Amino acid sequence: MIFNHNHDATITRRATRTRLATPQDEHAIPLQQVGVPVLNLEWIQSRLNPATLERLMQVWGLVGRSPFPPSSSGKAREGSRRIPTADARWLRKAGIIEDASSTITGGWIIPFSVVEEKTTGLRRRWIAWPRDKNRDDHYEANAPLLHISHYLPPVMAEAVSCLDLKSSFFQVSLPRETQHLFRCRVEDGTLVELTRFPMGCKAGPEILQIITSAIAVVTTVVHPLWAAPPLVRVDVWIDDIRIAGPKSDATLWEAQVLRNADSC
Repeated sequence: MIFNHNHDATITRRATRTRLATPQDEHAIPLQQVGVPVLNLEWIQSRLNPATLERLMQVWGLVGRSPFPPSSSGKAREGSRRIPTADARWLRKAGIIEDASSTITGGWIIPFSVVEEKTTGLRRRWIAWPRDKNRDDHYEANAPLLHISHYLPPVMAEAVSCLDLKSSFFQVSLPRETQHLFRCRVEDGTLVELTRFPMGCKAGPEILQIITSAIAVVTTVVHPLWAAPPLVRVDVWIDDIRIAGPKSDATLWEAQVLRNADSC
């Protein structure tokens, strides 16, 4: 089969490119500074309808499951990558890592960072990848995207507001009893563990989809009591929110979503 490509208009290069950070990058480019408080998960749960709450608990249960047998310390699977000292200093200050507790290690993360080449310059972001956990969790996402036709009508709405849950994964705290499942070492050998949800976790996108949907009050996710007005359309993509409808209604609902974010 032969394909004829029209190079004039079919593909354009994105303004942002991402690559794995090199050791030189780690010393030359500071980590992106993120100082965000943790969300109140009890508030989130109180807004969910029974079916969504049950699904959240099922997926969250996977986060607390160790990839190792109970008798294993996990040492055989410890990776070679470590957090650079300067990065660890910032991650501690931001409350993202802390010294490991006395609990036996139940799982390891692979820490690394990526460099985003933006038009405004270079930005480096830190990622924690629970490789063993992702491999061993028999998990299938339950947050399917609908056909594009579902998302087109709001484009013609009188008013549209787009919001973003800033540094969303870092806003979700890990329960203390699960933190020993997400450990790694600093360059000096210090054993540390995550206190916030790892961005590289396989179940992460669905969990964030539910959390953001609760804040945005998506009608299929929350109790009917909290649902958005009929003329307001709310769509969520993991941590991005789009509100569309008549200008007055969309403006009022944007304010409500911002209040929800402050409340939780």
